[in-house]
Amino acid sequence: MHSLKRDLGKFSAYATIVGILIGAGVFRVTGEAGAIAGSAVPFAYLLFAPIILSTALAYSVFISTPLGMRPGGAYIHISRTFNNYYIGFIAVWMKLMAFVGAITFMATSFGEYLTFFIPDINIKMSASVVLIFFFCINIIGIRYYGLLQTGMLIILIISIFILVVPGIFAINFSYYDPLFPKGLKGVLSAMPMLFFSYAGFESLAQVAGETKNPTRTLPEVFIKGVLAAVFIFFMMSFVAFGVLPADTLAASKSAMADAATVYLPSWGSSIVAIGAMSAFLTSINATILVPSRLLFVFSEDRLMPPILAKIHPKWKTPYISLIISAIICVLLIWYQSSQFLMNAGLIGIFGIYTLQGIALIALPHKNRRLYDSAKVKLPIWVIYIIGSISVITMVVFILGIIKETIFFTFGGLTAGTLLYLIGRYQGKKDGFDYDARMEKDYHLLEE
Repeated sequence: MHSLKRDLGKFSAYATIVGILIGAGVFRVTGEAGAIAGSAVPFAYLLFAPIILSTALAYSVFISTPLGMRPGGAYIHISRTFNNYYIGFIAVWMKLMAFVGAITFMATSFGEYLTFFIPDINIKMSASVVLIFFFCINIIGIRYYGLLQTGMLIILIISIFILVVPGIFAINFSYYDPLFPKGLKGVLSAMPMLFFSYAGFESLAQVAGETKNPTRTLPEVFIKGVLAAVFIFFMMSFVAFGVLPADTLAASKSAMADAATVYLPSWGSSIVAIGAMSAFLTSINATILVPSRLLFVFSEDRLMPPILAKIHPKWKTPYISLIISAIICVLLIWYQSSQFLMNAGLIGIFGIYTLQGIALIALPHKNRRLYDSAKVKLPIWVIYIIGSISVITMVVFILGIIKETIFFTFGGLTAGTLLYLIGRYQGKKDGFDYDARMEKDYHLLEE
């Protein structure tokens, strides 16, 4: 079987993680959160720092082990820690559904922003064209993906710089009096919505099989990339809520653009629109990596049809998985179900972060060999603390939205379980040795 090609360097890895984080979330939910937390939204972003860093450290520990050489991210980490295929599969299955919805949602958002320049353009058509273009880029090869991602991220950072730096000098601090107008309860209530801005940072773990020296590169990228995103989110929201009242931003569909018109010339809105479109594009390009790589790893472990693991002989990418993902995403655009999938998908993101935290806490006891092989070797008491922070926070978030997503959640779990059982049945029928496949990864720990 062909293997994935390692063409993703450190700078492209940074471009991927920051590109995913600085996307639809900060441009779409920051203003809306103002209705719940008022002008305290920037400080809500800061409150996420210990939570998201704890989750990032959980991923960093696993990625620094020899398993970090394998694509699949949380699926590999969870299934190999507990020596159980199903736990890893079902956790990541929900995330896969969430990310397919996220890709579609961001493509549609790009189409909406494009109407700022071309009012009569068909949003669905432009969103479909953008998706097909980026799927083709990902099929051609991870190296081309990395170059394009880096270029778009540079445009995004320049746009943010132009918006934030002048905005600092335009802040009216009276808008921050009082600092917490809705109280601490308002800040905490807004956090699940704002989490959408941070969701997906771990996606880089899915492309470990295509990253140069992943066990050293990715842990560093995770921590520094998340810290950079926290700073950027705080500065963007601090400027926005410092130049316009929270109620005005909450009622706006383009909060950052409206904020820019206060302190930039008339072309300020255009700069914001370009920056937002760059954000959507970098997020789309980076997020496309996830579903196809998960399908690839699932099929390698014979939990889904083997054809999904097929690698293109020339481009060394999982092109069958990419094509299937593209078809599903384009169909979702035309059936307008991406928004529902995005909202419901948060339950999947919270769920996988919960299981990743549990896996970290259990790691030293359930799989000592794996723990001892980690290059990011944290003391066990530190592992307990960061794992507990991640797990407790995610469970609280789950309890806050489970009522709205209960049918979707159980429907998704049921569908995933059926696919898993069918895949295992076919695998056993074909003589696939699941124990040997699991043991093959454990041998990496001894090399």
